[in-house]
Amino acid sequence: MANLDIPHLKNLFSALSNEKRLKMIELCSDKERTVTELSKLLKLDYSITVEYTSKLQKANLVTKTRKDDRTVTIKSLVRLNNSG
Repeated sequence: MANLDIPHLKNLFSALSNEKRLKMIELCSDKERTVTELSKLLKLDYSITVEYTSKLQKANLVTKTRKDDRTVTIKSLVRLNNSG
């Protein structure tokens, strides 16, 4: 039996426990989005959006890339569907 990476699983389940973070994954699964876009689409403060995307990144669910113009784009590493 393989050893479970408990800290990683805790980060993963914590990241997935919020409806807005799940929506972020969904929105970023079709195309990259900026933090500003996500903030507007989800009606969240920019700082909360940054916090949420960082939590998703820590759980290896999204990637964050800083462009030359300092824009941060988010891309989902997973694809959600109606059955989860």
